[in-house]
Amino acid sequence: MRKTLLITTLLLSFNGFCQSTQDCETILKKEINLIPNDTDNLKRFVEDFSLLQNCGLDDGDIEVFSSGPVLGTILVELASNKESDAKLTFQKLYDKVLEFKESEAYELTKTTILVSNELAKRPANIDNWQQDKILLEKLQVPSDFIDKFYNYLKEHSNPEKTYKQVFADFQETQKPKQTETKPKAKEYNGIFKNAGNVDYKDLLIKSNELEKPLLLYFTGYACVNARKIEHYVLSDSKITEKLKNEFHFVNLYVDDRTSLPKNESIESKSNEKLFKYVGQKHSELQKTKFKSNYQPYFVIIDKNGNIIKEQGYTTDIKTFDEFLTINE
Repeated sequence: MRKTLLITTLLLSFNGFCQSTQDCETILKKEINLIPNDTDNLKRFVEDFSLLQNCGLDDGDIEVFSSGPVLGTILVELASNKESDAKLTFQKLYDKVLEFKESEAYELTKTTILVSNELAKRPANIDNWQQDKILLEKLQVPSDFIDKFYNYLKEHSNPEKTYKQVFADFQETQKPKQTETKPKAKEYNGIFKNAGNVDYKDLLIKSNELEKPLLLYFTGYACVNARKIEHYVLSDSKITEKLKNEFHFVNLYVDDRTSLPKNESIESKSNEKLFKYVGQKHSELQKTKFKSNYQPYFVIIDKNGNIIKEQGYTTDIKTFDEFLTINE
């Protein structure tokens, strides 16, 4: 459906929610109709979504789900899975929101988005560093990175700029020189390349041929924590070399919207519906095989298909290095 392909773009074009006293039962019954390129229609949807505060969501929840990638991903999933004669209502959206709130990753995701939003509007003033540093620590930014940014901020403190603006300037100073970047960028991008539509059994066969354990990385384009662990941990030279040389390392994106081949029929074990997209296939593998439903999620598998180790989100390089260390 063309409409579903534009949902995330529509949501990213609008920020902010309005308050209303409309009751919960009324909004839950309301049908969702998103019209591409219709700003007024999008504004009404956003205003309606904010009314879910009357159903138990708090201000922080509303702010988190107002993020285009988060809410957009949920809406696309609902719109693509609903039957042709079924209405897409706020009740269905609310149920999905509650389901996500119960996941292990939600509290960390909530903290990340709320703190990031706060820093995006907070003045980058060195005089307030002690309070502002606490926010960076809540984002689980490595201490050595915070120290580097502090040294930069001492020279570039500017109350007229936000932390978002100054941090962007700081990141530019951290980039390697152009002559060094080209070969490393190609290698770095290759590590996180989407494996696409792959079969789990084939991956095991390939890992056996390579005589390396299979390391699956369940991630997502809209996963904030995946980008953080890639930036702070997986891009570390020692970690990168281990991923490349010691494992058959495969990236599986659970929100990959590439259509599955018509001859590939995969049914959800939870609702018995046929999957349409590659990401749904990967998500089903993670849920059924590894009993996990959060990203980022890493799992090391031996030649017989047995789980050796599992690892969730972390920004600590030592912790992840220990995860990659397998005792023979």
